[in-house]
Amino acid sequence: MHLPFSIDFGRAIFAIALSGLLYFVALSETNPFDQRETGPIQVQVVNVPPGLVFTTAQQNVRLWVTAPQNVFNRLRPENFTAQVDATGATSGDDQLPITASSTDPEVRNVSPDQANLTLHLEEVRDQIVPVRANLQGNVAQGYTLGTPSVDPPRITVTGAASLVGRASEAVVDVNIDHVTVSINGAFTLRLLDDRGNDLKDLNLRAAPQSVTVQVPISQQTLYKEVGIRPNIQGQPAPGYTLEPVELNPATTTLVGDSASLEAVNLVDTVPLDISGLSSTVVRNVALSPPQRTLLLQDGQTVAVTVRVTALPVTQSVRLAPTVVNLSGSVQLAHPLELVSVTISGPAPTLQNLSLNPNDFKVTVDATGKGPGRYPLDVKVQVPAGLTLRDFSPKQVQVDLAEAPATPTPVPPAPTPTPANPAPTG
Repeated sequence: MHLPFSIDFGRAIFAIALSGLLYFVALSETNPFDQRETGPIQVQVVNVPPGLVFTTAQQNVRLWVTAPQNVFNRLRPENFTAQVDATGATSGDDQLPITASSTDPEVRNVSPDQANLTLHLEEVRDQIVPVRANLQGNVAQGYTLGTPSVDPPRITVTGAASLVGRASEAVVDVNIDHVTVSINGAFTLRLLDDRGNDLKDLNLRAAPQSVTVQVPISQQTLYKEVGIRPNIQGQPAPGYTLEPVELNPATTTLVGDSASLEAVNLVDTVPLDISGLSSTVVRNVALSPPQRTLLLQDGQTVAVTVRVTALPVTQSVRLAPTVVNLSGSVQLAHPLELVSVTISGPAPTLQNLSLNPNDFKVTVDATGKGPGRYPLDVKVQVPAGLTLRDFSPKQVQVDLAEAPATPTPVPPAPTPTPANPAPTG
């Protein structure tokens, strides 16, 4: 079977190649290639031989980049790498070529602005240094800081032989400012020289890179001496008043944290009932410390002396005077004027007093007085336990009249006695 037409593959390939060439010619005319310099790119050192470490400071290079113009708008420093391959390098200074590349597929060429990098390599050496916890700040008020511990207490520092000797210690910074609980955690190390300068730029490595630090922090146990306040309940008997209570001892010592003790100035006793009390009593009473505090002397008691005194009361009473030493020839013609007597004394005594004339002695003395009117002085005596404050009037008018004659009593006639009967024979 024959095809109606034949294919010339040579001409087809030529046509495709020609169209592609025309496309790139057209593209290069509309988006021509350009060469531009990038910003600084850090040079990476790779494949350092075992046992060696480079001590050259990190260096940057600029790159010349060839790419279509529209590509530069999207290029960033992270699209490029610059490396030095240290494979086969030896201790000392080495001149090594710098190679550069780009991750963008449309970048045609990348070349550094310098061809080589001088790299100084040294042998690696280890050094053991102690680890110290560097505590920063102060624990909260009322808390005590214990001795910190570090695990492990020593670490190995690895680095260039000329630099590793500068490391004198490793420190971990631990913030304890206003902390109220113990610290137990892992913290990253810092290497310092003997002057306390940080060695982070010397490319030294620590193994391990972090350590466990424990910092004990506990609440302080404080002591405070405070006064004791009696917790008196009830009222004394009627007519009595409570005097200041005496305590022995008058103070006690509390134990607690600073926050609990700060506001405490007094400790109360347990309640002491004095209802109906009319005399002095002494009681041993326990103490009731505030919450979150304890008595330094557990179970301490205090001797409480409670004294009561009778209330002073003043009272007036009107009484009729009694005439004393009145002769038998005269008699009182009229009742005497009442005398107002003011007395004072303990309320219970006055409450038990009947205030009748028999309890008082209000008298006027009529010694040697015959019939007539006389101003006689009043004398007052009050019962024991009371005090005479005043009386009025101080004198009373006494009218004496002649007493009626008293008839002479006639003795009764004697009773006749019957005669003795004659004896019979």
